[in-house]
Amino acid sequence: MPVLSPVPSGRNTPTSERQEITRSDTPLSVHSVAGEKKAFSLQRVDPFFTDSTETYYRAFQKRLETVNSKSAEDQLCIEEYLVKSEKAWFNRFHLAKMGNSAAASRSSTPASSVFRMPMPWGRGSQDVDHRREESQGPESPSTDQSGTAQFFLGDDYVPPTGLERVMQTKIGDWHLYCFLLAFGQIIAANSYQITLLTGEDGQSAHKLYIIASIYLGSSAIWWLLFRLIQQAYLLSLPFLFYGLAFFLVGMAPYTADLAARGWVYNVATAFYAAASASGSLFFALNFGTEGGTPAQSWAFRACVIQGSQQLYVAALWYWGSTLTASSNAGFPTSAHLTSSRTVTAITTPVACFLWGIGLVLLFGLPSYYRQAPGKIPSFYIALFRRKIVIWFFIAVIIQNYWLASPYGRNWRYLWNSSHAPAWAIVLLLLIFFVGVWALMLLILGHLSKQHSWILPIFATGLGAPRWAQMLWGISGIGTYVPFGSPAFGAILGRALWCWMSVLDSIQGVGFGMILLQTLTRYHVAFALLFAQVIGSLATIASRASAPDAMGPGSVFPNLSLGVLMGLRHHWFWIGLLFQLVIPVGFFVFFRKAQLFKP
Repeated sequence: MPVLSPVPSGRNTPTSERQEITRSDTPLSVHSVAGEKKAFSLQRVDPFFTDSTETYYRAFQKRLETVNSKSAEDQLCIEEYLVKSEKAWFNRFHLAKMGNSAAASRSSTPASSVFRMPMPWGRGSQDVDHRREESQGPESPSTDQSGTAQFFLGDDYVPPTGLERVMQTKIGDWHLYCFLLAFGQIIAANSYQITLLTGEDGQSAHKLYIIASIYLGSSAIWWLLFRLIQQAYLLSLPFLFYGLAFFLVGMAPYTADLAARGWVYNVATAFYAAASASGSLFFALNFGTEGGTPAQSWAFRACVIQGSQQLYVAALWYWGSTLTASSNAGFPTSAHLTSSRTVTAITTPVACFLWGIGLVLLFGLPSYYRQAPGKIPSFYIALFRRKIVIWFFIAVIIQNYWLASPYGRNWRYLWNSSHAPAWAIVLLLLIFFVGVWALMLLILGHLSKQHSWILPIFATGLGAPRWAQMLWGISGIGTYVPFGSPAFGAILGRALWCWMSVLDSIQGVGFGMILLQTLTRYHVAFALLFAQVIGSLATIASRASAPDAMGPGSVFPNLSLGVLMGLRHHWFWIGLLFQLVIPVGFFVFFRKAQLFKP
């Protein structure tokens, strides 16, 4: 009987096969793990700019042949070249994702935007084109296959079609859907807006508590939805509530009595407050499909949205002042536009428009907003270890407690003047919130090209512009300016108020840029929503216990009646000290948190 050998001749056992694999040089790769499967999420991640084809490298190498002392400082600055190259590469990536492979392939050499600078040798754009052609040698691919393979879209990639493709159309540097998300942030300025639409100018204490509680609870609910559902549903749902709020305001005049009408207005206010709590999400999640965006673009976008929001809020406060003037003139509440059936013809189309925006976002947002929310280990622990985040929460508590109660009185100063005509105030708003704002935007945007930290540092250096604006507007100092005629003095006082409002808006943008430069989108979304929660609590506490809950009080004394008399109030110094410590804290913690320190 033959003896069976444990290792048959001519055959390999699994052990020997594993030993051979171990001895051989087989580096682990995604392809060896995934095989032919295409359903892994890591296989659908957008690539980074690495210049894998060395296209931009060769173009820059060609430019170095003509380098001199002048061009080395500006035209051939490698940092600026990399920023422009990355932006140009992501523009090509956008064309490839839209299915325009031919355009993306034709741009396989650096786009003209990278070389949008004067030529040191003085022959203009023809020399640029000639050198670009030289860089497209046999080693520089220009075919569709090699020009778009670096984007790793895969053979089974299907470009967007229909509404989704339209929404990704670019107008300048903005995708079309970015305008709609920015609009969602603008109309979510604050929950006081819908109260103006109901015909009331001012809120009672119990109504303020209710609205603040709804705003608080809605902020928590929006965060839970953010962690549970796709962002496309999350960003379209607020427009449903906005539309319901306007629709109910339009239907209120058809109620049987004033009590029923009041309840309809209250429900509309609740819908608007709930939707308004989502404004932070529109800020944190906008421009989600973009890559390679420099800090200058973020500063520009934030300033544009903030300036538009200021004009929107100013227009609503003008509406509220008109209602107040009508009531003071002896006209009954039933004579107001919001109490007549004419308002139905205004608010119903607005409601349909808002619902339409919600549907467009629901079906037209890019695939980036249709991903299932992922889980982030130790998310809350890591976030609360960031000192800049803790200080942001402290700043929200301080500002809401000391400045929330007189907020309405401060805005009423702008419009309530018996000497300054309304058209003059409108002209002031256009000068400051359009002209001056655009000038500040131009200056800060230019400086942000070289220093991404310039806007946050400038914001911390402004001190407490909101506190100064309220001191001017509600204490009585700005009521009478003894300069020229009474009308000119009133206009001059409002001009100073608008200037401080511009500074306050710039400071708000700067603090927002601090969060964007030190946190991810998910962390920013939670930080802003949690700030809304604690801000609502601080607003409630302010109305219940703050020294300026029912008026300026000793927090904002009228220094025009006597400087020494006003400075004797200890609440004046306590409130001022709390406001000044906010920018100091942001400066200290931002310096420690950011990478590119000034």
